[in-house]
Amino acid sequence: MILAKEFVAYESVVIDLKSTGVQDKLNSLIFQNRKKQSAQFLWQFNTIEKRGYFKEIINDLGVKVAHYDGFLTVTNGGGGQYLEAEVKNNV
Repeated sequence: MILAKEFVAYESVVIDLKSTGVQDKLNSLIFQNRKKQSAQFLWQFNTIEKRGYFKEIINDLGVKVAHYDGFLTVTNGGGGQYLEAEVKNNV
């Protein structure tokens, strides 16, 4: 689990993936709220440029995810909600 937080509308939070210990284990990122709605993002790595991004697969939560140099910025959608996020090694 890398995030457990009550968000207001359009609130953002930055997560340092190095400090969470998951920077080298990125495969998919799963969000869930208390109503069991979810969002899933798959890690897409470019071996030539040696960088990647999270590709949105399912997003019932309106969550936006941006990755830059070991930091993840999570932005909540238009309504307040409690979100939990975890990194999965296998989808």
